[in-house]
Amino acid sequence: MAITLLERETQLLELNTALKEAIAGEGRVALVYGEAGIGKTSLVEHFINENKKSWRILQGACDSLFTPRPLGPLHDIALQISGSLLDLLESESNRTTIFSACLNELKGQRSILLIEDVHWADEATLDLLKYLGRRIRQTRSLMILTYRDDEIGVDHPLRIIIGDLASSNALHRIPVPALTNDAVRELAKNRSVDPLELRRLTNGNPFFVTEVLAVES
Repeated sequence: MAITLLERETQLLELNTALKEAIAGEGRVALVYGEAGIGKTSLVEHFINENKKSWRILQGACDSLFTPRPLGPLHDIALQISGSLLDLLESESNRTTIFSACLNELKGQRSILLIEDVHWADEATLDLLKYLGRRIRQTRSLMILTYRDDEIGVDHPLRIIIGDLASSNALHRIPVPALTNDAVRELAKNRSVDPLELRRLTNGNPFFVTEVLAVES
């Protein structure tokens, strides 16, 4: 059962505001965050589908691996574009050269750059995010980072990156909240399920709501 996009108008408005600011000449970073299953991916996919005809879309993801691949998301992105970035990665060039090539890609063509699950980012990827975040205003691109805010403690290195991004005045923070009783009632309509009890059991998490409803269907 697909997760229906409900109660995300505020988040979509914020993403579109960030995109308009990037178009105006100064790139932006959008942090999209919330617990697992809250609908971060559904939100950004909806936003990207609305803009993919007029923007270049570059997507990468961090993975929960025992031995994370350095710059894993950047390898994903390099495969999507033609140019020297993939060659630099495969030749294991120094990071300064690789990071500069990535920035030049964002300068050369306005893009929506999505990197998901940055709470799992390796150290090299975190360095990349800090590098791009400090220079994103030199571009007309929007960098979207998603992460689970309940998985980054006070000593998580991503906290340092977020603080650094905030100082650049190019940052949009976009929390993704749980669904309200009204949204759960909408999802559960025509089902033999008490929507208030469903909301209580799932805490309004869209993934858990739809999983329960799938079992009940």
